[in-house]
Amino acid sequence: MDFLGPLPLRDQVASKILRAQAQRIGPRPFVACAGKTYSYGAMDAAADRTGAALRILGAGRQTRVGILLSNRIEYLDLWFGLSRIGAVQVPLNTAYRSAQILHVLRRAPVPIVVVEESLADELLAVADDVGELETLVVLGSTAAIRARTRKRVVDYAELIAGGSGAAAPIEVSGADTGAVMNTSGTTGPSKGVRLSHAQQYILGRNVARDLELSERDVYYNFFPLFHNTAQAMITLPVLFTGARMVLTERFSARQFWPEVRSHHCTAFYYIGEILRMLLKSTTAADGAGTSLRIGWGIGAAPQDFLEFQRRHDVVLRSGYGSTEANVCVYLPHDNPDPASVGRALPGYELRIGDADDAPLPPGESGEILVRGSEPCTTMQGYDGDPQATLAAWRDLWFHTGDAGYLDAQGNLYFMGRVRDAIRVRGENVSAFEVEEAIGRVPGVLEVAAIAVPCELGGDDVKVVVVPAPGAELEPQALIAEAQARLPKFAVPRYVEIVAALPKTETNKVRKNVLRETPFTPATWDRSPQQR
Repeated sequence: MDFLGPLPLRDQVASKILRAQAQRIGPRPFVACAGKTYSYGAMDAAADRTGAALRILGAGRQTRVGILLSNRIEYLDLWFGLSRIGAVQVPLNTAYRSAQILHVLRRAPVPIVVVEESLADELLAVADDVGELETLVVLGSTAAIRARTRKRVVDYAELIAGGSGAAAPIEVSGADTGAVMNTSGTTGPSKGVRLSHAQQYILGRNVARDLELSERDVYYNFFPLFHNTAQAMITLPVLFTGARMVLTERFSARQFWPEVRSHHCTAFYYIGEILRMLLKSTTAADGAGTSLRIGWGIGAAPQDFLEFQRRHDVVLRSGYGSTEANVCVYLPHDNPDPASVGRALPGYELRIGDADDAPLPPGESGEILVRGSEPCTTMQGYDGDPQATLAAWRDLWFHTGDAGYLDAQGNLYFMGRVRDAIRVRGENVSAFEVEEAIGRVPGVLEVAAIAVPCELGGDDVKVVVVPAPGAELEPQALIAEAQARLPKFAVPRYVEIVAALPKTETNKVRKNVLRETPFTPATWDRSPQQR
């Protein structure tokens, strides 16, 4: 059965496709996790048990259920089980502190939260302050948890054991809300993005097609399951094609090639930061002789994109998108230009807008605006935040907050976040371009460029740089590289060398954290004479 072809909207639901695959290829391995392998049939049965157990707690159609778990097989059981009963998963970032958890739980009612005992502290600090929260379902020991909260506490294993897979089915459509995914929070408090089942299906289908995935593939997944990347861009393409997924806890540059080799992985997902770390910290010999054939990702610098393919003989695919707007742009296979992020797929429209949202001609940079021309291609809105939804969708275009331009052929060129456009003495500076220049310096593992206050008014440019293992960097050398590659007004004034950049759990740099402390004792300032 082809789940990548035309599929009625009512059937664009992950749990329905899991059921169909279990009936078709039930014994085939689906997921390898923590030393165990789970078949399609086993995952389908687990989804039934989990959905039925959660109905015992009162979960049903459109009930929001929070999930605060690390990457483990129970996460998949919950995702598919909630989908089967029409409930809505609300994934919680495992790095959230109590303030962020409280923000999510107060945004819209979440009566049930499933939590790992080792991750419960921050949740317990605020659980009793949320009136709508009724039940904590705990993976692990419940005794200590009960002593710290007035909420009902339920043992996960006992709950699942008491569930029955024979509960009356609930009809779920692709148009129904399936998840509330939190944005990364790189520029401020996270928003809850309401995704339909169909939006996740469309994303998974398109990625599977772009990767030319088949049942022979093994997809390496080290992204956290609380993020749509791990769900819609990795797990669903595997599900739709009958392939196999290797699920690990987190990304490790040191373990990447050994795990790819030991599991015979053929595909992986990357972001620009991960590709650069692999290029800086591993060699061609590390990747020699593996089965890896292809990768899909976003945000790679053109030179990294080309070098990774050359060094490891691995094809890379790419595109552009967001949790809200889906991945609406894919790089063409026949003539890929790594400087471009690609062209809009059928079902999407793109516009480059000026400050008033008026369309700009080819070659002129502005904000990237997106809208869908087919049902369920983009988000349903921000959860519990109608004002933010209206602002994002003003003039019936989704405002991505990203800067870019289109060429005459419709190729999109990404120029970084709109907020990353730094204003230096009347000139607009792209943080993206500054990072590209500094990132080419040997010994630079990662770099982030931010605006910092200038004593004359406006901004100055600061770069925060992480050295590669064993490398020693001098600010003067970084500035010399910038002077050779950037306009004078874009050359950074400040350099700070650090051990690590603040990151989200999906390895995106939290520039808002860097901006909170623009200057530290370690900040190097080149003299005015050098400017």
